[in-house]
Amino acid sequence: MMRSLFAGVSGLKNHQTRMDVISNNIANVNTVGFKKSRVTFQDMLNQTLRGASSPQAGRGGTNPMQVGLGMTLASIDVIHTAGSPQSTGKNTDLSIEGEGFFIMGDGSNIYYSRAGNFDFDFNKTLINTSNGMVVKGILADSNGVIDPNASLSDLNLSSHMTSPPKATSTVQYSKNLDSTATVLTGELEDVAHTNGSDTEVVLNAEKLPVTKVTIAGLTEGTDFTVDYLNGKVTIDSSVATGDYDITYWMPNYQAPITVYDSKGDAHQLVAYFTKVNNNTWEVDTSLTTVDASGNTVVNFLEDGKGTLVFSPSTGKLNTGASSVSNATLTVAGADPFDILLNFANVTEYAGDFTIIGFSQDGYSSGDLKSVAVDTTGTITGSFSNGQNRKLAQIAIATFANPAGLMKVGNNLFLPSNNSGEPDQGLPGVSGRGIIKPETLEMSNVDLSQEFVDMIITQRGFQANSRVISASDQILEELVNLRR
Repeated sequence: MMRSLFAGVSGLKNHQTRMDVISNNIANVNTVGFKKSRVTFQDMLNQTLRGASSPQAGRGGTNPMQVGLGMTLASIDVIHTAGSPQSTGKNTDLSIEGEGFFIMGDGSNIYYSRAGNFDFDFNKTLINTSNGMVVKGILADSNGVIDPNASLSDLNLSSHMTSPPKATSTVQYSKNLDSTATVLTGELEDVAHTNGSDTEVVLNAEKLPVTKVTIAGLTEGTDFTVDYLNGKVTIDSSVATGDYDITYWMPNYQAPITVYDSKGDAHQLVAYFTKVNNNTWEVDTSLTTVDASGNTVVNFLEDGKGTLVFSPSTGKLNTGASSVSNATLTVAGADPFDILLNFANVTEYAGDFTIIGFSQDGYSSGDLKSVAVDTTGTITGSFSNGQNRKLAQIAIATFANPAGLMKVGNNLFLPSNNSGEPDQGLPGVSGRGIIKPETLEMSNVDLSQEFVDMIITQRGFQANSRVISASDQILEELVNLRR
């Protein structure tokens, strides 16, 4: 009689535990990254009334006679099936598609979680917004390179708030020079020599700057100098007296482009194109700088010159016959300019002048404006100078037996003796899942399943309570036998 009472009690007690687990599942139906639990039962010890016997002497064998003593909990399992991703539109909200847990720390302990409701605090540290835990990963170096073998650290981006400038090293030119353009020249004949001093001549140029000047019988640099920007020629006083015949050329077209020095300061590089013959053009360049007084100065460069020769049959640049030197200039407070001028994509067809400085590879400094996270967990920063650079990469960890992890609250897990050691590294590697930005993993609780389990549990509890009531009535009848 007493066995049925205690069996019923064990049923009541363990069904209550199952109801506790179900209620906890339902309570966390909207908890980010929550993993539901499941209760299983097993029977307890059995009292053997008679043992089994084997067949003998013409009689068959008999089975054992046992009375069970109730039930107990077999396990409370955490079910690590993935929850559905919930789109949030917030770029630091992350979920994991596949195996893995986010790695977070509080300065002394490391925790693991599937909840990726992250954001940056005022110190630009990536944290979990629900508990302040700092997210772990690998920081990029100043060039945006991430070493996958580097040690994990707190993802603090305070050292990545600025994008350093890059000096322009190459300018690409593209499009067309008009093959029908005429050669623009001017001449001054019989210019009189000034006795006892330098002879200064202002060229009657229709367009400035002039790009080429010749004086019959004299050598530029030795006998005379030219101010190309202002169209002035100075003939040295030491040159033999006489009259001079001066010929000068003017550019047919010019193409400006903004370039940057090593400090990120912007300058305008202008390429002048002067037709000197059929299929042949001369290139000159100027660069704006700022002098010590803060004044803008246009420097007609001694380098950055050369000749472009085009094929008469195809109109394309004959690279073997063409040669233009690098544009170089020393800039106060910055490294000297040394810019490669690339005209490989320039053509010479009959048509409009459309040649432009198509691209250059320099940029100014910039401040961090925003960040974005991709499926590899890479955090990429967008800077005010238009540059994008990798800043860090979020790490995740997998376990051989994730069901062995211990829940410690706040959506956090800790390894246990049966979970195995964490396999930490970058997403998408070694079986780890990938990151889904702008989503959060919803709870994996299935309400319909939980309600069915709740009904089953309620009925199980009810049945066990009936066993206790019936046993009590039988005991009452037994006591009344004395009357």
